[in-house]
Amino acid sequence: MSGQGVPWAEWPRVLRRLPLMVSGGVRRFAEDPWRGWAAARRAVPGVARFTPDPRRPLARVERAAAEDRLADALDAFDDVREPSEQVAAERAISRLRGHYLEVAAVRPRSRAERRQVEAARRHCEVWSSALPLWAGSPRTYPSSSSSSAGAGRPNVLHVVTNSLPRVQAGSTIRTQRIAAAQGDLGWRVGVATRPGFPVFHGDLTSASERVYQGVRYHSLLPAWMPSAQKVPQVYARLLDDLVMRERYGLLHAASDHVNARAALEVGHRRDIPVLYEARTLPEESWLSRHGGERARDSDAYRWMRARHEEVLLAADAVTTLGSAMRDAILEMGVDPERIFVVPNAVPEGFCEPATPALLARDRLGIDGGDLLLGTVTTMYSYEGLELLIAAAEELRRGGLDARLLLVGDGPERDRLLGQAETAGVPVSAPGRVPVDQVTEYLDALDVFVLPRHDDAITALVTALKPLEAQARGVPVVGSDLPAVAEVLAPGAHRVTGRDPRVWAQALGRLTDPVLRSADGAAAREWVRACRTWPTVMQGYASAYAFVGSDV
Repeated sequence: MSGQGVPWAEWPRVLRRLPLMVSGGVRRFAEDPWRGWAAARRAVPGVARFTPDPRRPLARVERAAAEDRLADALDAFDDVREPSEQVAAERAISRLRGHYLEVAAVRPRSRAERRQVEAARRHCEVWSSALPLWAGSPRTYPSSSSSSAGAGRPNVLHVVTNSLPRVQAGSTIRTQRIAAAQGDLGWRVGVATRPGFPVFHGDLTSASERVYQGVRYHSLLPAWMPSAQKVPQVYARLLDDLVMRERYGLLHAASDHVNARAALEVGHRRDIPVLYEARTLPEESWLSRHGGERARDSDAYRWMRARHEEVLLAADAVTTLGSAMRDAILEMGVDPERIFVVPNAVPEGFCEPATPALLARDRLGIDGGDLLLGTVTTMYSYEGLELLIAAAEELRRGGLDARLLLVGDGPERDRLLGQAETAGVPVSAPGRVPVDQVTEYLDALDVFVLPRHDDAITALVTALKPLEAQARGVPVVGSDLPAVAEVLAPGAHRVTGRDPRVWAQALGRLTDPVLRSADGAAAREWVRACRTWPTVMQGYASAYAFVGSDV
């Protein structure tokens, strides 16, 4: 028997989790009602239909600001007419652009303005706080550290933000596959998620420990959700309790600095080696969504870079995804001996024979036309998918029935689908699909396209899905950027510039099925030889040995 889909046996746990969820929800709504609604939509399926539809222009600006959508906030601002509301909207946009100190210094004159000023002051308090002096400098370890001596193998706890299956993203997929591959080597491995997860994502039945596809996950769940200012202390306390209880001997935090900060505090307290994995450059990712180079002098960018640089310099060793990111980390002053590259990879099973494209399309109900182009991604503006649509439009003008398969969700999805409709380009857009179904959609493609914009984040941070596509024998055409080159097989076609006609020409050559098959087969063999998890594990073994763990 169950109530609201929850078995009766689970209700005691639900009741224990309710104060955490309610306290976090109340805090969010009190600070920013639109942020509260955004969290509620994420946590509770179906709540979206109850979310108020903002009709006043100021409310549209506030909602866009709460959901981190600068372009939509600017569009809505054009319709704000009331002078006092214009002021509040300006504060929201200034805060969204990262000018926290400017907004925090204002004496608010309306309730709407006060919300923006108070939010800016919270940002200032959280982001301007430098790493405490206890972090010191990276430590030097002998060939076998006392913390892991006698273990025989690494005994590692990965410290991350969130995880599968609640959050499906490149980082959570990487975490799962790293931990699984390390476990296959006989290493003792666990994963700890940030305080409040997954309760804040609607999972009120979450246990403090669970096993997902062979990987052991620990949820750090306080009784009540602390304020943003107190999260670091609570995070470190809960993580310390876990480490002492389970006797982990290595801490390996992954982006962002909040995870690293908690791991560093516990590591220094317990004399445990701490590694940091830079999976992205958070400050550059933020920049790409908040005005680009014009926002580089903002408080947000400056503080985010400072916080990230601090943990990179304090960690005992640093792992990262590619050579371009390694070079960027070197520029921050990190000792090159402490940096280890462990590229994105795929499970060996991805390289098994793929389902023929026509059969995959038939199963999925997709009409591929003469050439099915597409991608699997979170649809951010820097992915450049408007160029893919424009290139498909060019191909169709030339008489080729080019069609698109866009798998995933994201802030740009509606705009992109509108562009495709206007351009007359047929699109299949199933939204976000479960991880175990991605291969079906990849198999349906003729060509995987990676038309990323040229900015700091795309030039440095490598993608995962192109590797998965190549493992399935699908050729990839991508932008000519350093981080894109790192995930493409030798000989894969890269395109310079943003001219749709040039992209259409590059894609059109792959209408030849013989050429397409040859390119795809070569790509799969490269992935099999160089980019499966067993082949890249040596990077972690070297990093763990550097801090004294037996491998």
